[in-house]
Amino acid sequence: MTLYVSEPDHYQILGITPTATLEQIKAAYRRQALRHHPDKNPDSNDAADRFKLCNEAFAVLSDPARRSEYDDRGRGVQDLARDIIGDLLGRRRRRRDGKDLQFNLHISLQESIEGTHKQIDFPATQSCTTCRGSGAGPTGRVRCPSCNGRGEIRDGTGLLSLPRSCPRCGGQGVMVTSPCKACGGVGMVEQERMYSVKLPPGVRQGDVKIIDGQGEQGVEGGRPGDLHIVVHVDPHPLMEAEGENLVLDLPVSLALAALGGVVDVPTPDGVVRMKVPAGTQSGRVFRLRGRGLWSGTGRGDELVRVVVETPTNLDPDGRQWLRSFGDSCGADSHPRCREFQEQLRAPTGALHSTLQTGSPGPRASGSSGSTGETKR
Repeated sequence: MTLYVSEPDHYQILGITPTATLEQIKAAYRRQALRHHPDKNPDSNDAADRFKLCNEAFAVLSDPARRSEYDDRGRGVQDLARDIIGDLLGRRRRRRDGKDLQFNLHISLQESIEGTHKQIDFPATQSCTTCRGSGAGPTGRVRCPSCNGRGEIRDGTGLLSLPRSCPRCGGQGVMVTSPCKACGGVGMVEQERMYSVKLPPGVRQGDVKIIDGQGEQGVEGGRPGDLHIVVHVDPHPLMEAEGENLVLDLPVSLALAALGGVVDVPTPDGVVRMKVPAGTQSGRVFRLRGRGLWSGTGRGDELVRVVVETPTNLDPDGRQWLRSFGDSCGADSHPRCREFQEQLRAPTGALHSTLQTGSPGPRASGSSGSTGETKR
């Protein structure tokens, strides 16, 4: 599960709110760094990347100037104007909406055709109920020395000085001296959340189902984010989807393709019997109507592509029989071969002349002469 945002959310990476104090940022970094350290996760391929994200988040949020710049960059014009007005009116706490979350849901091809119910669980951070998000123990709070408990500091002097939230206490006016045991002073805890997802018949690869209000928790009355469920249809061992149709490669023996017969063909609705006419060529496609994927106009088809399998590992008797069989077949038995030879002998221009006489003409570099192969 990852955040559905283009820029990494440093607060979400550390599992804290945008109003977190410097002490909470440090506590959250220690917790996340220990959790994602590569030495603690020797079997994880992405532990190093997660650990790097934690370091980058801490480097930005622990520096007051970089944190202020990051906060302003992450807010829209309306949010920024609301914050400035709020600061001018003496409001110290900022309302922020929760972030959207993304969950990658893997389903089978059969489930994408028929629809399915899935019970999913995913981690989501929320305010610690023990300390109500303050990160402090019962008697572990003191007045912030940087802002003297006001929760804000001013840039500049005189009438034009503008107040902004104190970066040390996150605008709360207090600091944590004894951290909450439940959250370790972070003020946020990560809990597994469960949700039942219903997917309709015909859901496709890459479809997104949005669940309102199931994302990260908002701050100071902000609305919660949404949960974006991205559908991934796992590959099927026999079929693949092409639009609303399903494509199946059906291997048949040389004898069955030549003589014809009936074969079992798997479909989403069960195995069906399909007739293969005598003389079927490799690559011929048969259409089973209404056996594909659901769409807005109905259901697609299943396209069965015949693949004639050349026999291998023949014993001496088998090879001799195959030679005799080939000698007994006349030109009428292989009409495509006959047509090819006729086209080859026809006076069709320079290509024909080159093939017949070996006269000079465009020649690929590195060609091997009589073999007709070109080295690439």
